[in-house]
Amino acid sequence: MTYPQNPQGQPQQPQSGPFPGQPYPASQPTPAQPYPGAPQQPFAPPAAGQPYPAYPGGPGVYQQKPNGATAIIAGILAILGGVFAIIAVVGLVIALSTLHITVWQLYLSLVVNVLLVGLLFFGGIGLFLHKPAARLCTIVGCGLVIAFNVLSVVLAGAAAAGYEDSARLFGRGVGFTLVGLIPPIATLVLAIVKPTADWVNYRPGAPAQQGAYPPPQQGW
Repeated sequence: MTYPQNPQGQPQQPQSGPFPGQPYPASQPTPAQPYPGAPQQPFAPPAAGQPYPAYPGGPGVYQQKPNGATAIIAGILAILGGVFAIIAVVGLVIALSTLHITVWQLYLSLVVNVLLVGLLFFGGIGLFLHKPAARLCTIVGCGLVIAFNVLSVVLAGAAAAGYEDSARLFGRGVGFTLVGLIPPIATLVLAIVKPTADWVNYRPGAPAQQGAYPPPQQGW
């Protein structure tokens, strides 16, 4: 049996494969398949000369310093409240030393103001130093100021109920109390808000907690 010859005069070899002139299917390149559980989004390498982006929250990523405006204002107001508490303590000590009768309201006011001196001074100074306990002391101190002033107005109104013009006196007392409650309420609000919480929880040089590496997926 003779094979046909090509134009160069050499015998032409028979074609292999299921069809003439077609290669076997196994000779075709197969695209790479991702392993089970791998992310479906293809990885796009950066352009030439561009660095690879850093993973959010990975090594070398640190907390950004939060805005401390609310914490600083709350600290200033708390320190001012502590100064007024010291003035009240001095005045109450002088009043108790000159009186020859026991007035339990004065003793109660003295105890409350002594507590306020410690709470507000520690809270105000600690807010500048990123102390979480200082924020709590400021909140407790402001709440104590508000509650004690409201209680004082109620007791004063009850004591003046049998006197003439008691309604007028009680109204004046309520008005002065509402004006005096503006600083502690403002300090309380500033100490509660989230920016103040972020400020006291900030630690310079601490790594960021959000955006950590995800756990490896199980592919099998």
